[in-house]
Amino acid sequence: MKNQKFKKFLTTVLEPFVFGLLALLFILPTITVMNLEPITKVLKDLDVLGVSSKTEVEINVIGGTHQIFNREKIQQDESGTYTYTTILTRRDADRYSKPILEIKNNKNIEVKLEIYGNTHLPTYSNISMIINDQGYILQSPNGDVTTQKILLLPNQKYVIYLVVESFSNVQFNEDFDLKIREIQ
Repeated sequence: MKNQKFKKFLTTVLEPFVFGLLALLFILPTITVMNLEPITKVLKDLDVLGVSSKTEVEINVIGGTHQIFNREKIQQDESGTYTYTTILTRRDADRYSKPILEIKNNKNIEVKLEIYGNTHLPTYSNISMIINDQGYILQSPNGDVTTQKILLLPNQKYVIYLVVESFSNVQFNEDFDLKIREIQ
């Protein structure tokens, strides 16, 4: 009778415990070996305690979806000029706004940017941008383009909002280009 109790105890309590230990004995080394792989990719720029090794102006598209701003992208040419492009879709008479770009001045000095933008066809829309609650006109309703000069403080981040205000319905899509370049 004691022998049967002892066998029952072994099968119900100790046997699962022993199988668990055996599984760990084989699984842990397997997982460890699988996670050992050589680093063959380029290491990213290190950002140690907020100190970045990049000393340039970074411009990135914020993205996201919006009612009238479609297919946003940014490109940099060989002269260092950034070109942000988007398609302004047909829209009702109203004011539309969206954050489009994030600019980081990673330099330790002030940087001056020249920014101008326009559509290819004048649609009697007022197109402007907002940076730090300050408005800058880019294109007037009659199609005149205004070049803006913006001063970026050292080691600061800025978000550019694009604002399109139409006083009548626009029934077609239009291409919008925004040029950004650093000036001395």
